[in-house]
Amino acid sequence: MSKRVLLPLLLFSVLFSACSTYKSEPFPTPTMSNLPAVAIEFETVITKADKNESHYRWYFWRAENQVEIRNPQDNTSEVWTKLANGQVEYASVFHDAKQSIDYDAVDLDMIGETPDWTKITLLFGSDMMATLLSDSDETVLNQKAVHYKTNLPKTVFEVTWLPQQQVPAMIKREENGQTITTKIRALETTNKPMWSNPNAEDYYHTVFADIGDKESDPFIKSILHKLKGSHHEES
Repeated sequence: MSKRVLLPLLLFSVLFSACSTYKSEPFPTPTMSNLPAVAIEFETVITKADKNESHYRWYFWRAENQVEIRNPQDNTSEVWTKLANGQVEYASVFHDAKQSIDYDAVDLDMIGETPDWTKITLLFGSDMMATLLSDSDETVLNQKAVHYKTNLPKTVFEVTWLPQQQVPAMIKREENGQTITTKIRALETTNKPMWSNPNAEDYYHTVFADIGDKESDPFIKSILHKLKGSHHEES
């Protein structure tokens, strides 16, 4: 065989070998204790079948045993707190009104809400986690990241994972004929208290079990449709 033919074949062999050395791995089981504290800005894009897109920015804070997700559009938050006994409490917080509706574990159980602490803290659950296999390494925000895809047939679910911070840099899934893609826009470590509001301790708190006695209250009437377990809850 001539050297002219041999050289391209050798080059192809080297390139093919380099491309085929990636070893796919299952998603590692996260250590749920002592997760790094983070403050993240995410953007979620919902793409419909007709290619129309809706964009939403939102914020995620994670501290020890507490997670806050804030919607800047209406300045509200969902705050999840894990107690020492393993139970999870929830609060629906309305920052402009400086009010919070608080649910204890009994309230959540009564309305059929079973908190998944893994999903709350990592933003996707262990059921999908178990189906993920890595297919490439990436760099996101100057950090090492790993891209994973589900091995379930006819299912779109992808995650780009930041091992150092134990958070997703990207989650992509298909749901009801729509593609929903969430990407990280900014990340920082933080030890700030939840709600990132120095006056949060001054908020007025209403226990969810008392909502029925306060339905005539103007504020309660205005937010009933947003509350978990309310008869007026948004669908």
